[in-house]
Amino acid sequence: MPRDVELELAAYLEAAGLDLSTTSAPPRMACLRHTGGETGLYLGTGRGVLSADAQVIVRGPKGSYTATRELAARCWTALHLARVPGYVDVRCEGAGPHYMGPDGEGSPRFVFNLAARYSA
Repeated sequence: MPRDVELELAAYLEAAGLDLSTTSAPPRMACLRHTGGETGLYLGTGRGVLSADAQVIVRGPKGSYTATRELAARCWTALHLARVPGYVDVRCEGAGPHYMGPDGEGSPRFVFNLAARYSA
C-alpha cells in the first residue's frame, strides 16, 4: 500500500528541532512534494520494498541567502540516512541542497531530492 511520504517526512522534519511547522506557511519554510511513482522490489515473501521519490524545497525571507542555505543544509542532514519510523531508509541525493534562485518575491530557494524506501 503506498504511503503518504510527503506528510510523514514533513512530520519528521517538524519534530527534528529545525523550527519548522506543518501548520503554517511563514516566509521561512520547507516544502516536500512527491516527484514520481512508486518503484518496487518484490522480496518473494508476499512483501516488497517500495521506493518513493520526493523533493524538498526550502525558502527563506527576502535577503536571507545564507540563513536559508543553512536551513536547507540542516533539513538535508536531518533526512539523509535518517531512521524514520516505518521506513527501510531515506537517502538524499547529491552532496547537499542546490540553489534554485529567488522566487517571484525575491526569496531565496534551495532544493534537494531524496528516495524513501519502505516495506509493503
